[in-house]
Amino acid sequence: MNIMNTLHGKELKIEERNLIDRHGNRRVGNYMATSTGYKYWPFDPKPEEIYIEAIAHHLATKARWAGATQHRRFKSRIFFAVAEHSVYVADYVRDVLKRPDLELEALLHDAPEYVIGDLIRPLKYSPSFRAPFLELEDLNEAVVAKRFNLVHPFPREIKIADEAVTEAEHQQIIFWHPDEGGETVELHETKAVANIEIKMLEPYPAKEFFLDAYYNAIARREEYRPLPQAFRV
Repeated sequence: MNIMNTLHGKELKIEERNLIDRHGNRRVGNYMATSTGYKYWPFDPKPEEIYIEAIAHHLATKARWAGATQHRRFKSRIFFAVAEHSVYVADYVRDVLKRPDLELEALLHDAPEYVIGDLIRPLKYSPSFRAPFLELEDLNEAVVAKRFNLVHPFPREIKIADEAVTEAEHQQIIFWHPDEGGETVELHETKAVANIEIKMLEPYPAKEFFLDAYYNAIARREEYRPLPQAFRV
């Protein structure tokens, strides 16, 4: 009898089967599909069930700014991936803030979004809305940090870089109707602007862009912090 259909020899109902993993363990909450073909349990995450290939794939198919993006020169480019954003943040931390020891933290700072999505800031920072989302984000972020042996909670340099890249995105690929005037209150820090040119890569190139950055980062990682055994290069 299939292990997914029984628990301790007892036949399970269909709704109960969704709470049992492939090892026969009962899990908290339901599972989601991932690009690797393995199930992932966002309410019951385990480090050994996190794969960089899945992170890269999912972040490459998730849009920043809820999709409200448009390249200034190439009108066919309307998609901007979280994966591409993450590489720019890692580059900023390494090259501008001169913290190569935090490069991997910067690259993976949005990794939980591969399972919970990129929530727009008006919702993410709304006191009445954010509590359950923040709890789930923190849970998955901590497990990602454990999987990749990241410094966690993330140092302030990650937030500084994230805001600088966000402002570059705002200036390059976000447009405002003239009726909105010049008094729009920003939901991010605008003092620093990352000196980058936003490419707006399609999902597959964005995935490759992210994975290249990852493998380059871990090749340097042991200069600063041990890697988990599974990720040694």
